[in-house]
Amino acid sequence: MTGFADVPLSKQPMTDNGRPLNRRQPNGRNKRRGDAAGDMCVRLGMMQPYFFPYLGYFALIAATDEWVVFDTAQYVRRSWMNRNRVHSSGSSGWKYVRLPVAAADRTTPIRHMSIARPNQVKDDILRRLDEYRLARAPHYEATMTFLDACLSQISDSLLDSLMICLQATCRHIGLSWRPQLFSGLPVAAATGTKRAPGDWALLTAIHLGATAYINPPGGRRLFDPAAFRRHGIRLLFLEHRLPPYGPIDRFLPGLSIIDALMWQGAKRVRQLIDDYRLTDASGNTVASSPTAVDSPRIAS
Repeated sequence: MTGFADVPLSKQPMTDNGRPLNRRQPNGRNKRRGDAAGDMCVRLGMMQPYFFPYLGYFALIAATDEWVVFDTAQYVRRSWMNRNRVHSSGSSGWKYVRLPVAAADRTTPIRHMSIARPNQVKDDILRRLDEYRLARAPHYEATMTFLDACLSQISDSLLDSLMICLQATCRHIGLSWRPQLFSGLPVAAATGTKRAPGDWALLTAIHLGATAYINPPGGRRLFDPAAFRRHGIRLLFLEHRLPPYGPIDRFLPGLSIIDALMWQGAKRVRQLIDDYRLTDASGNTVASSPTAVDSPRIAS
C-alpha cells in the first residue's frame, strides 16, 4: 500500500490554494496570528537531538511553534549527538563533556543507540566541570544543582537521555518546548524511499500543517526553496547573534549552553537566546525578533 510520504511531492493532491489535501491540522494552542487577513502561522523546526547544545539550538526552539526530533537519522560518531564543549584552562580553551555510547553498527539510528556505563555518567561529567568552580563562575552552584538533578535521570538509551537533558534545560531557562518524535509520524514510514535530506523537512512540514520551516543557516544547501514555495511553506534560516559573555579572555563562541549558564545564569541565558535574525533562502533578513516573522509587513 502506498502511503502519503511515498507519493512524489509534485503529484500529491492539492487544494485550490496550493495546500495538500491530507495535511494534519496543527494543534490549536501552537497557532500564531499571521497576516492582517487573520491567517494562522505555524512555524516548524526539526533537528537531531544534541547533548547540551549551543545557544543557537535553543534559539531555534524559541523561534518555532512545533518541534520534531529527527530520531531516525543515523548516529554520527564524534558529533554533537553525544558530546559538547565546555570551558577549559588548557591551551585550546575548551574540552569535551560526553555521553559514552556503546559499540554499534555504523548505520544505527539515534533512537537505537545505547549509553555505555550510564551509572557513571553523572559523576564523570560533573567532575569535568570543576574548572568553573576554580574560575569562580558566578552561577556555578545553581548550574551544578540543575545538572546533578538532570543527569541523575540518565538511562541506557541515548535518545531518552538526550530528550531528558533538552527538556530539563528548556524548563530551567523558562523556554516552552513540546517535541514529538519523527519516528512516530506517518511520514517516517517511507524509510525505504530514496529522498534528498531536505525532503524529510518538507514532508514533515506538510504533514504538520506548517506555514514556515526554520533551519540553522548551515543547512541552506540541503533545501529546495521552490519546493517549499509550491506547498505554500516559507523556508527561513535562523542566524543567532551571541555577544561575548563572562570574562572576555575566557569567552569562546559556540560552547555548550552549560558554559553560558555558568557565567550568565538561567534568566540572562533566556534573553541571549532571543537575539537572532531570520533570513530567507537568498540571505535577506525578514525578521529579527521572536514575533516579527508573523508580521504582515513581511512579504511571502
